Amino acid sequence: MAAIGFELFAPYNENVRLMGSWNDWDELAMSRDDKGVWRVEVDLPDGDYEYKFRLISKSFFAVDQEKTVADPKSIQMTLDSHENSIIRIRNGQRIIHEYQWQHDDVPLPSNDQLIIYELHVGDFRGGPGDTDDQPGTFDRVIEKLDYLAGLGINAIELMPVNEFPGHHSWGYSQRSIYAIENSYGTPDDLCRLVDECHARGIRMIHDAVYNHMESEAPLTQIDYTYWFYEDNPDEPALEFGPKFNYEKYDENLGIWPAREHVIEALHYWVQTYHIDGIRFDCTRAIKYFDLLQWFYNEAHSRANFKPFFTVAEHIPQDPMICGPNGPMDAAWHDTFYRQLECSTLGVSENGRNPYNTTELLRVLSGVGDGFVAPVNAVHYLNNHDEQRIMWKLGEVAKTFDEAAFRRAKLGATLLLMAPGLPMLWMGQEFGEPTSKTLAPNPLHWNLLDNPTNVGLFEHYKHLIHLRRGNPAIWSSNYEAVADIPDRGIIAFKRWNDAGNQVLVVANLKDQFAGNFELHNQTDGVWRECIYGYEVTIQGGYLGDSLAESDVKVYIKQG
Repeated sequence: MAAIGFELFAPYNENVRLMGSWNDWDELAMSRDDKGVWRVEVDLPDGDYEYKFRLISKSFFAVDQEKTVADPKSIQMTLDSHENSIIRIRNGQRIIHEYQWQHDDVPLPSNDQLIIYELHVGDFRGGPGDTDDQPGTFDRVIEKLDYLAGLGINAIELMPVNEFPGHHSWGYSQRSIYAIENSYGTPDDLCRLVDECHARGIRMIHDAVYNHMESEAPLTQIDYTYWFYEDNPDEPALEFGPKFNYEKYDENLGIWPAREHVIEALHYWVQTYHIDGIRFDCTRAIKYFDLLQWFYNEAHSRANFKPFFTVAEHIPQDPMICGPNGPMDAAWHDTFYRQLECSTLGVSENGRNPYNTTELLRVLSGVGDGFVAPVNAVHYLNNHDEQRIMWKLGEVAKTFDEAAFRRAKLGATLLLMAPGLPMLWMGQEFGEPTSKTLAPNPLHWNLLDNPTNVGLFEHYKHLIHLRRGNPAIWSSNYEAVADIPDRGIIAFKRWNDAGNQVLVVANLKDQFAGNFELHNQTDGVWRECIYGYEVTIQGGYLGDSLAESDVKVYIKQG
């Protein structure tokens, strides 16, 4: 039996009481200190307990009403309609997890070498032995880590895994930015997932939502306008829920309530779960670059010796958010996606021309689109917010079967050979064709029984390993060497100072291109690595041919 402290920061509320499973939920009065924190101690033996707080609300919609709320900073909540907070006592101490880290000393890839795989824990399932009524969990992701490592992935970006209401969600409306989602597993399970990633040289990126919360989150019931805007100042397209008011300053206590709550959550996640990066959701709505800089500084300082990566989802894009003068390491490169998607589909989309070779060559390099360096731009052909490319090839481009897979390979090659940091959306590598939905939508792993899907998977795998093994491809160097709009042909070169050179030539059209010629290239023997043959460049001349939607990748030998 030990005295265990409970506390709740609610500086302007009254009559705060603690309720818990240890005494059949009888109320226990708490005392407020001069910092606005309510405290009480309870003698408890080792074990797991549930608890909540009861108080008089200060929220504008419930003034002077009694509310029962979970702990806004609890590490875990129950998987039921009560959503009680959970406390774990071991050896007379409150603990978060009991996991013993095994792989903290494994070297991890630097930021400029990342190949990111975005996944949703709830839907990263459906393989052999899985059934549709079994939810995705951290443990089931662990079961597929060898698959991802074999593919060549070295960074996983989990869609939000903070506590949300119900059993299925994309996670962007959260009840807590501290607690993990109870349907995915326990804190120990998440620690094990991160540690098993590290064992395979895979970094873990946490998708953090620091703009807003879910309408029934505990803070909204305690004192809404202390942490959130009563009237959301954003345009309707950016209104996702109660918006943190980072401008709110409490002169009595000398604190910024929303900022303090969020930065403590950031510290907690970096230190507790040993994550290697944070993807900041909807930074356009957060908008304060000085605040994002603070987030950046705090995240990097808490990571200690490890490489750390901060990336902004800032749409429409603004390259100023990252780089030497920006608050983030990188940002999503949206115009890259828009043009590459259009060129992969082979039809006009969102006002873009699929065969605008000049525009494609421009956006393939983030530097050409305003980013300071390629490492500042995250590139993608799919992400969770957009319809899958295989779905759009059928529904929009009316392209099917072998032709669709040719075009998917075209997009994959340009994505993985371009400068910048490539990101895949789960299932993209084998041609998952389902449409975007918020409902449960597990991956169709049985597609890997089909030769065409296996062919696409092997194409991705081959190119990912080629990228990881050739420093010319993850260098900053990029040069467009051919722009032939009437034939839909582009070519670009990648190289580094050690003499590694890569030459990429692509036919954007689904028509046989036949012979092409390039001049002023480096003499010597080159190996074409998609089809596996050698060519010799003499006098700077390269001559070869391109089939429909075809890409050739030449590697300088010796």
